[in-house]
Amino acid sequence: MKFVKTGKYSEDVLERLVEIDPLKEALNRFEKMNYLLGFVKERNPEIYPEYINNLLAKYQNLLEDERKKANPIDLDELVSENPNLKEHLELARAVLNYFLQILQLPAEAKLEKIKVVNRDYFQSYSHISYPNLLVLTDTLGRAEAIALYKKFITQHTLENRDPDRKTADNVEIIFTKAIEPKEVQSDWEIVHGMFGDGKYAFRNNNCVFLTAIGDDLSDLELKYYVCCYGDYEKFKNYHDSILLTMEHTIAQGDPYCSRVLHDTRVDWDLTHPPKSFWDSMEPEE
Repeated sequence: MKFVKTGKYSEDVLERLVEIDPLKEALNRFEKMNYLLGFVKERNPEIYPEYINNLLAKYQNLLEDERKKANPIDLDELVSENPNLKEHLELARAVLNYFLQILQLPAEAKLEKIKVVNRDYFQSYSHISYPNLLVLTDTLGRAEAIALYKKFITQHTLENRDPDRKTADNVEIIFTKAIEPKEVQSDWEIVHGMFGDGKYAFRNNNCVFLTAIGDDLSDLELKYYVCCYGDYEKFKNYHDSILLTMEHTIAQGDPYCSRVLHDTRVDWDLTHPPKSFWDSMEPEE
């Protein structure tokens, strides 16, 4: 069986500067959080007021003292299309101040295109999603909160799927495109291989996203749901018949992420290869 490795991690990747549109990025974070609030309000209305209060307390606790009472300039625009956050402006203000804090931008910064450090940019995703789930477990109870959060992630992904997206005919095409030489080498080191009809295995040797997070998010199970769980539905962007299985994850402390894309039009056997397969998955020199 032939395996191919792509990408090479660069030690400076997290310290590189990347140009972003902070307003667009903040809108992305607000939209997702607004959806979560609506999801909780609809499914568990009895705990919703407590959840809002607990979220506000959490974000206020995460803020540096000088940011706790700051009034960010672009808040009105950010909440205009996010009614659940508009109803709770104090919470929305705290979230935006925390977003600016993560990116190391001034509290009064106008959200215009700017260069930020890669590490901070990656953290601006996880460090907002994680408190939302953590507070939900404290408010609703761990098992019920995780079950609700998983449903939220799946439903949010489904509702945001582009119906006109370009799909892949089969996993062989996905594999072939993945191993094609790239003009700019990726910082994600991945070993790829086909190990059966309609089965494409790939092992992530690193995760730049999780390297940026480091040890900041201490609950490994919650880190997994925040960082990885959405991949199950996202990979169906290729085709509704292509399903992901994933057992080992860097988020949960494993040395790699083991993933398989199964084309159920070929074979509905979703058996995930054992650890010995992944440990021996070495590319040809």
